[in-house]
Amino acid sequence: IAFGAVKSASLAWTMGDIGVGMMAWLNIIAILILSNTVMKCFNDYERQLKAGVPTTEITFDPVSLGIKGATFWEERAKENKKA
Repeated sequence: IAFGAVKSASLAWTMGDIGVGMMAWLNIIAILILSNTVMKCFNDYERQLKAGVPTTEITFDPVSLGIKGATFWEERAKENKKA
């Protein structure tokens, strides 16, 4: 706020534009890194829909999809298998 009070508005807008641009690039990189995992999940969802599983009963099991590090979902999948 103090910096913006003593500098011109165009400089503040330029700095804001640079910040938003940097965030956009980081998001694009993250999307590219995660695209393979997202497609695995989407294909599994589509497979379950085609198999006739009601949408309220579709489950996500990261172990069967080969997704590592999803500990919350791994535990939840174990609970669903027990039930």
